[in-house]
Amino acid sequence: MVAFGCRFRVITFGTLITGLCRTGNINIALQLLEEMVNRNGEFDVICKPNIVTYTIIIDGLCKNGLFDKGKQLFLEMKTRGINPDVVTYSSLIHGLCCTSNWEDAKTLFIEMLDEGVSPDVVTFSVLLDELCKKGKIDDANGLLQLIIQRVVQPDTFTYIIILSGYCLAGKIDDAKQLFDSMVSKGCNPDVASYNILMDGFCLANKIGDAKELFASMIRDAGLM
Repeated sequence: MVAFGCRFRVITFGTLITGLCRTGNINIALQLLEEMVNRNGEFDVICKPNIVTYTIIIDGLCKNGLFDKGKQLFLEMKTRGINPDVVTYSSLIHGLCCTSNWEDAKTLFIEMLDEGVSPDVVTFSVLLDELCKKGKIDDANGLLQLIIQRVVQPDTFTYIIILSGYCLAGKIDDAKQLFDSMVSKGCNPDVASYNILMDGFCLANKIGDAKELFASMIRDAGLM
C-alpha cells in the first residue's frame, strides 16, 4: 500500500493487529504499535494508536500468557491520555485471574468502578469464575447480587458458573435456590443448567430430586 502512495489509517492497523494477535504474532503487533506511537518505521505510519488498538494488543498479550507486558501496556495507554474502557479492563482482569493474581484482579476491578467504567456481564463472569474456582462461593453470590443491583442482567453462563460452584462445594440447597431464582430474574435455565443441578443432586445422593428435575426439564422447559 505504501509503495502505491497509500497510507495506513488507524482502522487498517487495528485490523492488521487483530490478525497478528490471533495468529500468535504478538511481537510484530507490538512493533506496529511502537511505530504508531513514534511515527516511524518501515510501514510509514502517520496515525496514532487509539483505545481499540491498545485493547486489541492487551487482549492478545494476555491470551498469549504475557500478562506483565499487558499490564505495562495498560499503564502506558493511561499515561498517553487514553482511558481504558470496559473491554480493556475485562481483558486484563481475565489475564490476571488466569494467573491466579486474584488480589491484583480485585484491585483493578475496584479501580474500574472508581474511574466510572461500568462492568458488563463479561467482567462479572470472569470474576465469578475465579471466585468459584477458589471455593469462595459466598463471595461469588455476593458479587452476583451486586451485578443485579447495578442493573446488569446476568446471562445463563453467569448463573452456570455459580451453580457449578455451589454443587462442587456441596451446597446443593443454595444451588437449587439460585436455579429457581433464574426465571424470576428473566433468565431461563438451559440444558447445561439442568445438567449441573441434576449432577449436584446425584453427588448429594438426592436421586429423587434429580429425577424430579429431569422430568421438569422435559415437561416444563421442553428441553432434552
